[in-house]
Amino acid sequence: MNERHRGEETNVSFLLSQLEEPRFWREMWVEARKDSLSARRRREVAPLDYWNRLAGRFARWAGQEHTRKRVNRVLAWLEQQGVLNSEMEVLDIGAGVGVFTVPLAHRVAKVVALEPASAMLEVLKKRVEAEGLSNVRFLDREWEKIDLATEGLAAKFDLVFASLTPGVRDVETLEKMMACSRKWCFLCDFAGRRLSPAREELWRLIFGREMPLPGHNIIYPLNYLYVTGYCPSLHVWVDEWDEEMSVGEAVSSLQDLFWSYTEITTKIKKLIASYVEKHSVKGTFREKYRVRLGMLLWSVNITM
Repeated sequence: MNERHRGEETNVSFLLSQLEEPRFWREMWVEARKDSLSARRRREVAPLDYWNRLAGRFARWAGQEHTRKRVNRVLAWLEQQGVLNSEMEVLDIGAGVGVFTVPLAHRVAKVVALEPASAMLEVLKKRVEAEGLSNVRFLDREWEKIDLATEGLAAKFDLVFASLTPGVRDVETLEKMMACSRKWCFLCDFAGRRLSPAREELWRLIFGREMPLPGHNIIYPLNYLYVTGYCPSLHVWVDEWDEEMSVGEAVSSLQDLFWSYTEITTKIKKLIASYVEKHSVKGTFREKYRVRLGMLLWSVNITM
């Protein structure tokens, strides 16, 4: 065997050994965020301002069929795993407008809904009130900044739940999540690229490059948990839906999206309006979405 081949084998062996180290996945998770979509947001735009701006859109999505199907899929999986019962206390991290908070509250004893964006929280409170629920407590805190001891959250919950939230975004926020649990943790996140042709094409037109990846992917927490000694269960599926809006609604929605990444100049306004007009039929713009999602469930009491 020549020296080049020996060197290649040594490199492969080293890489394989690194894959079994928690530190490797901790660092990969950090690296994935560096050139991600979330990292491209304007520094002068506060994260909560971004989410507050999207509250109306999320409220609209909450009542749509594709959202109900996703919620039903997640809850059915948790029930199949024997996790949900009527005596449980649940922490919902990044509760948003209550897509999961409300159905969970109908199934368990108590839900603490953590949501720092005031506009999202207002929608959530109205939904809880409309459902006549009295077992939901609200926390307007940012997950990465909250002090578990001060809030009395450490080892408090039977299930700690987080779905598509930027709050759980690295090992520190993942371990913080586990510190709140007496038994189970659940995490849902993207499992690969999100496909939304309209947004991606507009990104290329505005920035002259491909739209970055979201920066959070289920692969990082999955492998970190696995090599740390936990036994996570994984389920992956593809979610597809169309959203129809009037031309005006579509233009406004897309401007809100790009506002967090760049100043919406007159030129960009015209570009977005022209794109929407061109791709609308009889005054209706249809936006297509295709995402692969992954969900993890694990017990915090099982490690090796």
